[in-house]
Amino acid sequence: MKTHGALCLLGLLCHHGLHAQRITNVTPEAVGDKIIIRYDIEQSKEDQLFEVALYYSKDKFSQTLRNVSGNGVGSAVSFGKDLVIIWDVLQDVPELTGEFTFEVRAFIKSKITAATTMVSASDRNVSVTNKDEAYPLISNTLTDYINEAKDFKDAFQMLGVQATESRQALAKLTEATEQYNRAFEKLNKERLTFEKYVATFWKSEVQTLEFKSLMDYAIGDLHSVNVLTLNQKIATINDIANSRVKRPGEVKKELAKDISEEVLRLDKRLQELERRTNRILYTLSQD
Repeated sequence: MKTHGALCLLGLLCHHGLHAQRITNVTPEAVGDKIIIRYDIEQSKEDQLFEVALYYSKDKFSQTLRNVSGNGVGSAVSFGKDLVIIWDVLQDVPELTGEFTFEVRAFIKSKITAATTMVSASDRNVSVTNKDEAYPLISNTLTDYINEAKDFKDAFQMLGVQATESRQALAKLTEATEQYNRAFEKLNKERLTFEKYVATFWKSEVQTLEFKSLMDYAIGDLHSVNVLTLNQKIATINDIANSRVKRPGEVKKELAKDISEEVLRLDKRLQELERRTNRILYTLSQD
């Protein structure tokens, strides 16, 4: 099956070697020197994982684009909505002009084992049967994620450039990134469960849709675009710190500019996420 999406001169071709599963809602977007591709994998079984790669027509789809990130690419992609691939164009090619076609290839890689499912269930170690039990799980996980995302932002703002010269600053930046990743992984793992809780216990179509939109914003917009784009700067920081770049002064100056811009974008998204989260949690607490 093939699905097409377009943005100005940008074309998108989606292909997968699956039968019941479908790739849908493909939306490409050019943001600065990056191309962001969003899509959904639908009609998949919950225990399936996918290996997803991005190709483009300039080399006749012969090689995987390497400098890609996001929750919609890699060797263990879960099915779901608003999956994101971010291609850092200039890391792979000197320029991208004219009209190109991109191809997203998604193949079933493996299945989550029963043992994995059992571990996940035992992690929660509680049988949630009503909204009074569900609410603190939802609230605590969201609040923890937002706090760790703020710490991640602050770490880059204060230590990003400093980490090119100080191992201690780099260690602190790495620690903040790891703590954020743990909070994100927990939220991402529990997302479908929390959405089911809201739909089942609050029995409000409006609240269910609003909560799903909140999850899309946190995991899609904020994480897959802002956080991962900022996180890519760690590679540049390491290159400067280990003298692997020419004209390090110029590279460091550009790095400082990029971090400043990305931190500002992330800060705005975090403010919006916190506003939405507070409103939704208040509404859930009152019903």
